[in-house]
Amino acid sequence: MSYPDIDNENGGMVAQSSVQFDIKKFVYKLIGFLPWIIISVLIAYTVAKLYLRYTPQMHRVAAFLLIKDNEESSPDYNVLRELGVITSSKEIQNQIDILQSYELSENVVDSLNLQVKLYTVGRIASLPLYGKNSPLWINNKREDSVHFKPSTYQVFLEPDSVVLIAGAERKAYHYGDTVTFSGKNTWFTRNTAMKADDNGYNLVIEDRHAVTVALRGGISITKAHDPGGIVEIALQDQSALRAKDIVNKLIETFNTAGVNDKNQVGIKTRKFLADRVDTVASELDQLEKYAETFKKSNQINDVSTIGNEYLGEAMKYDGELAEQMAKMKLLESLEQFIKSSKSYTDIIPSDYGISDATLASLIQTHNADILTYQQQSKISTTKDPLMDRLKNKISDDKQNLLKNLESIKQGFDVNYSQINARKNNFDALLYGLPAKEREYLKLKRQIGVKEQLYLYLLQRKEEIELSLNSTINNTRIVDAAFDQGIISPKSEQIVMFSLLVGVIVPIVIMLLLDFFDNKLADRKEIEDKTKVPIIGELSFNSSIKNKVIHTKSRSSMAEQFRLIGTNLRYIAANKESKTILVTSFMSGEGKSFVSTNLAGSLSSGNNKVLLIELDLRKPKLSKYLGIQPKYGITDYLVGSQGLQQVISKVDEFSNVDIITSGPVPPNPSEMLMMPKLDQLFEYARQHYQYIIIDSSPVGLVADAFLSGKHADVTLFILRHRYSHKTTLTYVDRLFAERKLNNLNIVVNGIKEQKGVGYTYGYGYGYGYGYGYGYGYGYKYGSGYYADDEKPKGFFKRLFSSGNKK
Repeated sequence: MSYPDIDNENGGMVAQSSVQFDIKKFVYKLIGFLPWIIISVLIAYTVAKLYLRYTPQMHRVAAFLLIKDNEESSPDYNVLRELGVITSSKEIQNQIDILQSYELSENVVDSLNLQVKLYTVGRIASLPLYGKNSPLWINNKREDSVHFKPSTYQVFLEPDSVVLIAGAERKAYHYGDTVTFSGKNTWFTRNTAMKADDNGYNLVIEDRHAVTVALRGGISITKAHDPGGIVEIALQDQSALRAKDIVNKLIETFNTAGVNDKNQVGIKTRKFLADRVDTVASELDQLEKYAETFKKSNQINDVSTIGNEYLGEAMKYDGELAEQMAKMKLLESLEQFIKSSKSYTDIIPSDYGISDATLASLIQTHNADILTYQQQSKISTTKDPLMDRLKNKISDDKQNLLKNLESIKQGFDVNYSQINARKNNFDALLYGLPAKEREYLKLKRQIGVKEQLYLYLLQRKEEIELSLNSTINNTRIVDAAFDQGIISPKSEQIVMFSLLVGVIVPIVIMLLLDFFDNKLADRKEIEDKTKVPIIGELSFNSSIKNKVIHTKSRSSMAEQFRLIGTNLRYIAANKESKTILVTSFMSGEGKSFVSTNLAGSLSSGNNKVLLIELDLRKPKLSKYLGIQPKYGITDYLVGSQGLQQVISKVDEFSNVDIITSGPVPPNPSEMLMMPKLDQLFEYARQHYQYIIIDSSPVGLVADAFLSGKHADVTLFILRHRYSHKTTLTYVDRLFAERKLNNLNIVVNGIKEQKGVGYTYGYGYGYGYGYGYGYGYGYKYGSGYYADDEKPKGFFKRLFSSGNKK
């Protein structure tokens, strides 16, 4: 047995194995998949457009709020900062947490009636209606203890009333009438600027708590800059108008709550002073009435000059004593309030009219700690260490206040004693006046004292009112809520993404199909995975009905067989008679087809060819040629017939004889080892130029190896898109182990694929000794062959699959 020297550098038939990614092959496959890519892109684009059409558009509304440092408006916070209880940055974060608190969100829900939502009726998507864009406004009186009950209604707008349908219940309400609706006093207002929809609307009343939680979670509050006191309050909503109202209302509610926190001290002081003013006014009125009655009943026309003089001096001291008594009364009231207060949220009235800097400072410190505790309690738990520190600080504040009050009271006692001593001197002088006059002057003294006290309290009350009305916020609205535009869906990004998906998906499918495809589809695969020479390629032609190509045929298939014959002449060129074994790995790869037509091709030029059917297990040559000889090779081997009796003529080929298999024997392998088979081949070499053995597949039985010892050349048939890629490993092992003589590959049934094809041509390492060809899948020589394919129609060309088997 002799083998050609297969060497790539010296013109061998097989190129070096490469594991590199074949870009050219990928591009050709991509071209083959182009119609599916176009379809995929169109589908993805359509889906994107449908998504954009029916997905609600979300607006982003934002406002910017400056939260001033409390140091600017409340010096009391300096104490907390010095103690490390609170810092400027932490205070801003606390204000952010308050803005995001459940309480403020709940107030916004109630103020804007966000529980109640009106929607259009759509086949696929429903749109929310709000404010000026809503044909119906639903108003209600805010009652903290009464809230809407969750429910759903169909709404139809009549000229003078609104009709609400819930299940089988139908109710009509006149516009403007206050009615009990869903548990609340409600009235409906028709927005005549909006035309009513004949399809009606859907009215949804959601759970108040659920709406509050959703709103709280939907509001985003972040620092615009760090460090810095400007925060951004943002909300996403289908209705930009509703989102703006929500953000603005949240800021308004936050500012109102901040002012109320600051005014807690003033409000308590105002209430205390108002109660005292009412009490003193009542006492003064009673005294004036009694004095008038006393004067008339005792016929007192006027008091003496000396009496008025004594009275004036006495009343001056009476006023001072009354002021001291009033302050003592306030101090005692303050002391009692501090001692009775057990909570950490009670604000101490600060403006008592007591000019004591230490007391004022202690009250401010205490109230600042109380406000901090109230704010921190909204965002912290009772287990927070900061809460414990604040409690201890408030307790210390109270003890310091009680000590200071005791000291002030002692000072007031001394002053009171001194003023009272001076008053007693004038009381003695008044005692010398007549009894009636003295009694009347006493009443006037009391009235004067009450008048002074009344005016003093009234003045303090007005000062508190002025202070409350001039309270400013710690915030400033930098930008009120404004629409930043539609943030989702982002139409351009979605369209671009859909187009990208439309391109990628079919490519991924193509790569997956290629990855899991275990069928031979590419000449380069064969060249990369085996060193066995490729002697020829046969294209697929569905027009060959009986699988026999006549010797005078000018078809492309006939030329391909002639090319194989030409290559065979260079193999074992020193042999006058060449024996060719044709086999494959499994049935169906075209072994018998190649044997038949190769015999016909080699018979041209007056070459005598003997075709031997040694596939004793599953013979097909007789079927292809349409002959049924009486005797076959099995008859010869068992000795029942002579050699001449088993040789038959092939009608299609004048120079081709055939020995068919004959009856299927029970022991094919043993028959192939009989000496008479050697005699047959010895006879054939003497009478025929070519002997073609149609053998059994090597992947199923060992018959081909038994027949192979008689062959000069072995043709191993691989079928395009039918043979498994793993077959190449087997073929390469046969080649390396030299189990078959002069092993060569013939690729059969090559189907033209759109874009990629079965890539042949120059540049694959063909040597002169083995011939070369233009290959198949190329359009070179169009019109040369008699059976060139006619051009396909547009749709056939468009959907020619690159993976059709």
